[in-house]
Amino acid sequence: MRATSISTSVELGLRFVGIWPGLPYGTFTWFTYMTSLVVVMYLEYAYIFDHFDIDNISNLIDALSIALACSLGFLKLISLWSRRRIFYDILLAMDEDWSDALDRDRSVLSVMSSNANLSRRCSNVLISINTTAAVCYAATSFTRHSAGFKENLNDSLRVLPLKMQFPFEVNASPLFELLAVAQFLHVVSIAALVAMINCLIITLVLHVSGQIDILRRELLTISCNEHQSQRDSIITGIRLLITRHQRIITFSDNIEELYSDIALMQFLSNTVVICCIGFTIIGSLAKDGATVVLLKSAIFYVAVTLEAFIFCFVGEYLSAKSKSIGDAVYESLWYNMTTAECRILLFVILRSQKRLTITAGNVMDLSLEGFTTVMKASASYMSVLHAMY
Repeated sequence: MRATSISTSVELGLRFVGIWPGLPYGTFTWFTYMTSLVVVMYLEYAYIFDHFDIDNISNLIDALSIALACSLGFLKLISLWSRRRIFYDILLAMDEDWSDALDRDRSVLSVMSSNANLSRRCSNVLISINTTAAVCYAATSFTRHSAGFKENLNDSLRVLPLKMQFPFEVNASPLFELLAVAQFLHVVSIAALVAMINCLIITLVLHVSGQIDILRRELLTISCNEHQSQRDSIITGIRLLITRHQRIITFSDNIEELYSDIALMQFLSNTVVICCIGFTIIGSLAKDGATVVLLKSAIFYVAVTLEAFIFCFVGEYLSAKSKSIGDAVYESLWYNMTTAECRILLFVILRSQKRLTITAGNVMDLSLEGFTTVMKASASYMSVLHAMY
């Protein structure tokens, strides 16, 4: 097994956009891909402004939801690139934790390996879900075009996977086929990269939770002895545990700094996008071809909702794990220790009362309560749009 918590799929995604440390042409790769995203977003928003028609609001909202999702991925990559130094520090700390685990007993390595395997499975599942959603969204456009083409044999019915406003005619072959393939690859790549960023925060939180589990186990196994020499070694061991606790706090603070702005963008974007997709699904129920639209939007809706849930769940999970450190200290054999030893452990309990958390732009903590807030707000806006339409 690879001595790292980062899955191969996440590492490949970071290499693809040039963020992984040590790449020979990382900056060039980064600017090349980001330039392509800028061109795509310009064409998408040009279509929205050119086709801004309230009478055809379903088409407008469909185009807007995809443009916002693409913009969110663009802003996430910008934020990750601007804080790549913090990301490199996190990777270095993870490598140090794995090196330390390889030098200790097998139980420590077992805890870290279990969390690493879980993060790899989650990464593969989430990337697969996002990629499947992108493929289904693009494929339904081709399905709708094929059905209409068979009925009317009219080239004007050709529909690209993404709604874009091009400055030239795109219906002629082979230009249409080339653009369709390019859009399909773009949709799949941005969906996979957005999933990769979501998987990365899961990996980091699972890694730090593994370190907390190791710290809790060592706190519970603190033993006491009457001999002064062994008591001195106990105090030394407690101080070492405090140092490891501080490393966990520093690691968590780095995650917070790396993902705080990304989480805020995720909350704002998901509220609007979930509202738009939900409105598209409701509006298509009474129209012809509802099955295609439902297939196109339902998987996309699940993928976007899952993104918001992931961020909220990992924040809740990290907070719960951090508070368990104080419980582990209380459950240790502190009543057999001297006053000086108990005083040292008391500081650990006091520090663990300030839970570790991830915030959305330092505005609110990521929690399951925050997820319900996003869903309620999206449902409210969707009801308003449906009533107006």
